Amino acid sequence: MNKTLALAFSAALLASPAYANEVEDKCMTYAEENGTDNSGCSCLGETADASAAEEILAVTGPDDLAALSDGAKEAIAACFPEA
Repeated sequence: MNKTLALAFSAALLASPAYANEVEDKCMTYAEENGTDNSGCSCLGETADASAAEEILAVTGPDDLAALSDGAKEAIAACFPEA
């Protein structure tokens, strides 16, 4: 049981940097395509948890932003406080 938990935790830690880079890249691309601020993209990549990251990676336009969970919206608001 403890080995299973340790492996799961290790896998989550290893996945986090990949999500960080993907989220930051997605944010930068979205900002460029939609003419929006990209100043918080690095922050978002570093702070979004796995669940929020998955949602953010699926965003294709402004309507998708409105449909995000509260957790994902909070992650964005923390990095883009003036949005």
